[in-house]
Amino acid sequence: MAVAVLTREPGDYASALAELGLDVVAMPVTRTESTGDDALARALDTGNYAAIVVASQRAAQELARAVAALATVRTTLPDLPDVWAVGPATKRALDAAALPGHQPAGVRDGAELAQALVAAQPVRGKRVLVPRAEDGRVDAIEILRAAGADVVDVIAYRTVAVAPDAAALAEGADLLVRGGAAICAVFAPSQVSALAAVLAARDHALSGVVTQFCAIGDTTATALRAAGIRDVAVAVAPTPAGMAQAVRSVYPTR
Repeated sequence: MAVAVLTREPGDYASALAELGLDVVAMPVTRTESTGDDALARALDTGNYAAIVVASQRAAQELARAVAALATVRTTLPDLPDVWAVGPATKRALDAAALPGHQPAGVRDGAELAQALVAAQPVRGKRVLVPRAEDGRVDAIEILRAAGADVVDVIAYRTVAVAPDAAALAEGADLLVRGGAAICAVFAPSQVSALAAVLAARDHALSGVVTQFCAIGDTTATALRAAGIRDVAVAVAPTPAGMAQAVRSVYPTR
């Protein structure tokens, strides 16, 4: 079976690509880590939010961690509003923590989530909490502020590169170096630089990889092209189905 190397943990992407006849090899070149402070717990402690917006599974997990931390120092927790979530994985993380999650149908990213919130309820003059990644996209925040919301923007976690010699990267790196992967799917600009470092540690340039690259969105595609990858298929939506569509457009006819 042909192989697709994914620069993240497979999650729902494995089944989406398996339907195209691809065996998935995970190569998680980055990982997320908590910022290590209590900024999100302190923000929650102020209460009185109209909504909380989480655009990733990790943001939902950090929100759950902050609620748990607050529970250790307060006998009564502030009431939480609905937590607006992107995608089923984020909603599952909220459900696991017994947090009041709302996942609007058809929403694909943080910007669309913010637009859905603005359309569903008045936010002008209301406080909206947005826990997010350091150096993460701010589209949702800009949309909410343009609608008049008082956005509390909290950096809750960061993305860091995995060590190039990590055992979890070996199989995927070997496939890319020797041209054994039909597809390499990349999910963030930070993964492009991390992937380049992994290959450089093996005396191989990212631009010299013989495979079809697929990007989760335009910013990731731009980073790949800047790294010397000319032919990049771009997902129409940052979802498993969107990535599968990008792959289908170039595989197996690449």
